[in-house]
Amino acid sequence: MPPGERQKRFVKTHSFGMNPPPLPEKVIFIVDEKNLLPSAPMLFRSLAFLADSVLVLFLSAIAVKLLLPVFCPNGFFVFTEYYRELGSAYEATLTAAANGGTANSTALDSVFNRISQDETLISFFDTIYTVSFLVAVLYFILTEFFMRGQTLGKKIFGLRTVIYGTPFPPLFLQILSRAFWKAFTVVPAGILLTLLAVINANIVAFSRRHRGWHDKLARTDVIDLRALNTQNSSPLPHS
Repeated sequence: MPPGERQKRFVKTHSFGMNPPPLPEKVIFIVDEKNLLPSAPMLFRSLAFLADSVLVLFLSAIAVKLLLPVFCPNGFFVFTEYYRELGSAYEATLTAAANGGTANSTALDSVFNRISQDETLISFFDTIYTVSFLVAVLYFILTEFFMRGQTLGKKIFGLRTVIYGTPFPPLFLQILSRAFWKAFTVVPAGILLTLLAVINANIVAFSRRHRGWHDKLARTDVIDLRALNTQNSSPLPHS
């Protein structure tokens, strides 16, 4: 039986709305590009990622509030004082310029330089970033692993991550690869990674199946469960 027919027969006898079929222990996947499962629409994929990002940032804020006193006890106090000094220096610079004088940026520069010199401030920002990044990685790993290819955002919008060309949920290493890249997208680190995230977003938007670098490197695809269940008008129970 040709690969396309095997896949069609498999799709017709399984419903993926709740749980995908278990992955066989030993299997060689032959991808039939002409008979792929329906890809996730760009709109739904974007909304799912936005929902996941909001949830990650909310969980990160809770984690930072709990862990910041442990890893950087004086960090919030020092940051508050720094913020006040920055506001005062900025206000003094604007006042001098408004009165017709020469704006002196020395005070403002000295406040900015504290970020790279004050160890407490450095520890404060490092702690916030590290905790937020780890929360993002854990969120994407745990949800896609235990929800078998779905995050909460994908669950809301009826999407699922699968091994490319198959109906099977991704393997752990594939989930791990995707989780790190998506964590860097939600919590960017530096100009280079931010630029790469923007480029990858454009690849997702304009590619035929909306597969970004993280999909292609991990050999995964995001499918539309609603379109799939529409094709399966009378699905049988899970095998």
